[in-house]
Amino acid sequence: MKQEENIQITINIAGQRIPLTVGFDQQNLVRETEKNVGALYEKWRLKFPRKSMQELLAMIAYQYASFYLSLSRRMDESARDAEALDAMLDDALGRLPE
Repeated sequence: MKQEENIQITINIAGQRIPLTVGFDQQNLVRETEKNVGALYEKWRLKFPRKSMQELLAMIAYQYASFYLSLSRRMDESARDAEALDAMLDDALGRLPE
């Protein structure tokens, strides 16, 4: 099977089966994500026994969205820093005698 081909898989989070179409090369990432979300769900289910499944899943969605936003902002900041350093390097190299 080619790396760029899509495959059908079903993940299970909190007893909810979710069919997905993913790139063949993305299936390990999907399975790892499924495992991590499932582990967090089980951990929080025991920690917060009075929360409903919907509340726990909302808490997990917020947790992952917060991580994503934080990493996205850090990546944008790093890209801006790299561009600034590249411009400074170009400037410094442009001033060297030939």
